Amino acid sequence: MELTGHAEQPEIWIRTVFLRNSLSCSDDQLRQLGRYVSLLLKWNREINLISRRDEENVWGSHVLHSLSLLFKYAVPDGARILDLGTGGGLPGIPLKILLPTVSMMMVDSTKKKVDAVKSMIMELQLSQAEATWGRAEALGRETEHTGSFDYVLARGVAPLHELVHLSVPFLKLRSEGLDEEPPPARKKKLIPRKSLVAYKGGPVEEEIGKIEESKLVRAVHVSDLAFQGSERMMLAEKKLIVVEFRQT
Repeated sequence: MELTGHAEQPEIWIRTVFLRNSLSCSDDQLRQLGRYVSLLLKWNREINLISRRDEENVWGSHVLHSLSLLFKYAVPDGARILDLGTGGGLPGIPLKILLPTVSMMMVDSTKKKVDAVKSMIMELQLSQAEATWGRAEALGRETEHTGSFDYVLARGVAPLHELVHLSVPFLKLRSEGLDEEPPPARKKKLIPRKSLVAYKGGPVEEEIGKIEESKLVRAVHVSDLAFQGSERMMLAEKKLIVVEFRQT
């Protein structure tokens, strides 16, 4: 993706993309996204949170890519979400800014990255957002986290079959209290209850084949990242994979 021509006013470009896809983004949310980008780039000079070659394309390659979930699905109010392997707060922080009613926990196994995300959460004054240091295998066994989340997000973390097994301990047996259907104004289908949402690039058929026969998996939904305005982004090879788990 190239943001030349948009580099001085990327927030306006983001808003235009949202409007073209019948989504809203308030002035405050745009300012928060801009502040987050500034903080992310500042921290990236000290800690490797994103690739240095991606810095000039951070709005498209990272922010809008993180938000691409909203172009395909509605997220129910009050959902509890786990961002697994968050790195620099991606996709968790951009999604939390656009989804103020959800609760977002961001997890990473690298303490320096978690410390950076904690600092960004504080500076952005995000409520119902936290960052936790630890390995997913261990955190999923802790009482306070086991069966506590409606959804797990993972962006470029691990192969699907690994993500399936890492996600299951965190997910609620039943996602009680969430909307069954989105209000008409949303026009997007809700993410299926008890799901993993994986942001993946490149061929995914082999990875999907490895999990489709799992007794844990109810269905796998694949979405290309094509929407109004996405032609300016290098997302042709990228997809959203929603792994819907069986209810128990």
